[in-house]
Amino acid sequence: MKKSISSSFFNIAVLLVSLLVLAVQPAHASHNMGGSTSASLSTTTVDVDADENGSWTISGNDGGSQREFRWSLPSGLNVSTGSSSNMNNFRVRSSDGYLQVETDGGGAFSATVNVSSGSGGSYVMENLRAEISLSPNDVTVNVADSGGGGGDTGGGTSGSGTADYTLYIEPGFLTINGDGGAVINVWGYTDASGAPPMVPGPLLEVIQGQSLTVEVVNNHNRSHNFVIQGVTSDTTSISPGSSRTYTFTPNQGGVFFYRDTLNNNVNREMGLHGALIVRSSSSNRVWNNGPSYDIERLWVMTDMDVPRWNNVASSGGNVSTGTYRPNYFMLNGQGGFDAMHDPNTVLEGDVGDVGVVRIVNAGQFDESLHWHGNHFQVISRNGQHLNDFEWQDTINVKGGETMMVLYQLRDGIFPMHVHTAQMETANGVYLNGTATLIVGN
Repeated sequence: MKKSISSSFFNIAVLLVSLLVLAVQPAHASHNMGGSTSASLSTTTVDVDADENGSWTISGNDGGSQREFRWSLPSGLNVSTGSSSNMNNFRVRSSDGYLQVETDGGGAFSATVNVSSGSGGSYVMENLRAEISLSPNDVTVNVADSGGGGGDTGGGTSGSGTADYTLYIEPGFLTINGDGGAVINVWGYTDASGAPPMVPGPLLEVIQGQSLTVEVVNNHNRSHNFVIQGVTSDTTSISPGSSRTYTFTPNQGGVFFYRDTLNNNVNREMGLHGALIVRSSSSNRVWNNGPSYDIERLWVMTDMDVPRWNNVASSGGNVSTGTYRPNYFMLNGQGGFDAMHDPNTVLEGDVGDVGVVRIVNAGQFDESLHWHGNHFQVISRNGQHLNDFEWQDTINVKGGETMMVLYQLRDGIFPMHVHTAQMETANGVYLNGTATLIVGN
């Protein structure tokens, strides 16, 4: 009994001391509580005439802690800072390509952003970081041209017609057939203004040592770009309604990977990727003075996290790129249900024919391709020709890599699949992922 009473007095004493400590706290200590966190934008759209000023505002409560927000700086749009309250940093970081809004942890905050442009069009300031929940995320600045026309590009922007290839960036859908299939929100390069996006994008081809000109027209409401890995280095963003032209001369024969490098791989994952084949001047050689072949195939692989990336990005949300769990795996934009029946994907020919397969992994996961029925020779990695060809029956192609292999067909029908069960599925349903067939007649 004595022990129980003593314990009770101890607990009461602790409580009294705690209350006393709270009572003597300085009056400003409660300032850092700040209230519940929230943030919002005053608008999703700013409509101005060319050379006139517009503005939008972010406001909210940082909950007593410093919070940071960032937006992209579209090419052609002038962005400057206006009035603000309770800011630690509020500035345009042109060299880094973003507008920074950082609160000082004082609770309620606000900041006004000024925008203008001398050129008509739609410019999307894409949210790149929001350390607390933000709604809406992006701001589209529509600038009417000097002729009084609006900034709407909904009807699509046409190319100049002077390039060897014109690619149009369009939003739309990709259909995966078969068990586990779905209609997926995508963005893609395509070959006609207003046409459905193509995943992968149109095949680009050029002869070794010859010049190629590619024009890219952005018919989407976000900024994008176009980079060919190992061939071009221009990463300039293309604002909505604008276009950019690239001219280059590849001297190395092989297969190369083009894609949109903006937005922390989100744009590439959404479908903005494709392949460039640099051909030999001899029609049946893999490169000038390289091995000969009888048939050829191109395999472009990709993976997509539909619920966390595609659905969020297509609805204008801010993708949390720290989590990536793809649930669709494709070969030439198809699940295995279609890829095992597609004549442009199935490696089919006469027994004894030598096939060259150009492989692009446009996804973010490595894929180990296993060929049943025979071994093949790896002849190129990332556009670099191998001095000593490698005999394999399984090849690991890392995300973002390209490879070329030679395969001599034998009699029979054999599967080509990946050595990771998850990648052979469509939303968990087997067999509808990265898979096709090898057929010797």
